[in-house]
Amino acid sequence: MPAFGLDIGTSSLKLAHVDGKKVLSLGLVANSLGKNVMEMTNAEKITLVESIKKLVSESGVKPGRVAASIAEPLVYSRVLKFPVMSTPELATAIKWELDQTVPFPPAEIEVSWVVMHKPQKATGEEKISVYVVATPNKVSEVYTNILELAGLEPERLENEFPALWRAFIPQLFDQNPGLVMNLGAAGTLMVLGSKELIHGNYYIPVGGNALTKFIADAFNLPLLQAENYKRTYGLAKDQLEGKVYAVLKPVVDNIVGEAKKLIVSFQNENQGAVVNRIVLTGGGSYLAGILPFMTENFPNTEVIIGDVFSGLTIPDKFRGLGPIFDLAFGLSA
Repeated sequence: MPAFGLDIGTSSLKLAHVDGKKVLSLGLVANSLGKNVMEMTNAEKITLVESIKKLVSESGVKPGRVAASIAEPLVYSRVLKFPVMSTPELATAIKWELDQTVPFPPAEIEVSWVVMHKPQKATGEEKISVYVVATPNKVSEVYTNILELAGLEPERLENEFPALWRAFIPQLFDQNPGLVMNLGAAGTLMVLGSKELIHGNYYIPVGGNALTKFIADAFNLPLLQAENYKRTYGLAKDQLEGKVYAVLKPVVDNIVGEAKKLIVSFQNENQGAVVNRIVLTGGGSYLAGILPFMTENFPNTEVIIGDVFSGLTIPDKFRGLGPIFDLAFGLSA
């Protein structure tokens, strides 16, 4: 039996226990703290522990092995390319690369990596593609402590990109990869991948909270009312005379620009390759007008709303919430 997935988000906590195509348990509770665990006081961490206990209890899952997410801004994760070399040489090359680029002291990080692609023959130009993650020891310790205080057994801690990719593998293709874009509360996750490989990833610290703040500032509104404006009018040009659209467009244009950079970088490295699908997910995928806005910005690419529950039998109260459960689903998969 696989471990259940626990997505520790800044606005909510999500739990998914999946065995193949069978959904065993689901759970969702609000996270009123609104921050990642490394920003929390000890008292706030205890509040988080109690929220996790509540989530586990209400979901009906038996407390046990869990695969939990670490917020992406707390780690370093990249797809790195190296000339064809032996495994020991590769380990040395990765260490050297991390020593140059990771903003954490080498003695204070845990490093994990997996070879995504190794060419059959070394032609002198072919590269080994390696997905590398460096996590500060103190981050792992804090997450582990929180989970254990909640009565759980951490099977693994995983940054968000692999879980996001894994959740949408059924909606990706081998030949031409897709871009999965999780529009979250605190930031936006982008992972470019096919069924077999992660080709690239990027995190931008702009998400739903930033959109709400821009609306609040523009119209001099309390945050709660600004949140309602965002959900009601969003990027719909024909709503409220397009005033909310005009406020949000420059912010979302920034996200679009980063997505295009990721796609162009991939296509420059892989001549002739195309990105044929963009999958929108996360809470921001519910934003009014987001689908036509993205379709307009990526005219030659299919843009869809991702649903990890597609084709699965789930309780009625969770229907329509597939984009919210993407990371929890991917962690359990």
